[in-house]
Amino acid sequence: MPVPTGLATATCVLLGLAMVADVFAIVTGAQYYSLWSRVGEEGLHTVGLEEAEGVERLYSLAGVIQTVTFLMCAIVFILWFRQMRENAELFAPDAHRKARHWVVWGWILPVVSLWFPRRIALDIGTASELRPSLPDAPRTPVTLVNAWWTVWICDTTLSNLAAQFARRVEEAGPVKAVVGLTMAADLLDIAAGVLAILVVRRLTRMQLRRATWTGHDSPAEASEQHV
Repeated sequence: MPVPTGLATATCVLLGLAMVADVFAIVTGAQYYSLWSRVGEEGLHTVGLEEAEGVERLYSLAGVIQTVTFLMCAIVFILWFRQMRENAELFAPDAHRKARHWVVWGWILPVVSLWFPRRIALDIGTASELRPSLPDAPRTPVTLVNAWWTVWICDTTLSNLAAQFARRVEEAGPVKAVVGLTMAADLLDIAAGVLAILVVRRLTRMQLRRATWTGHDSPAEASEQHV
């Protein structure tokens, strides 16, 4: 059974890159916020054209980098997620509440994307637990998955609000509010990224232990590999 350790590692690396992109976006966002603060307090004439264009370019570049890293991360994450689900079906075919096609569509379709991926992740964990249940067997990380999913939903909600407001504003005050919302979303994105890495590592380790456990040794003695 191919436990996707390579995909797990790639996912964690790309999540790390996405977090670096978020940090860059926060730094450039702070500069952009400061620029518009000066415009609002002192007037547009106090800001040089070259300075304004430089800050604007950096802020736009940060958005492009975020988009690219997000798309790369999303593709690899879903590949890992799908392989984990396929393995989990071999471990426990009846432990899944959502059909396999929701592994992809559950992230894309509106409304169901609010909870389907979380449910699938929990079912993967349940199916990947060692059998029979023993005192030292790894359990599904419900609290960790719930924390990751809560932060992710807050992040996407705040990002969507900021994007909607950004289409309507032109004055300094509202622009500052949009930039502030975006920076807050970037901070949440970093937190979600950290929790996502923990989820990926935890579930992958669970499948490794389940796949290598002979049924004779205790889980503590089973072969343990690190992602």
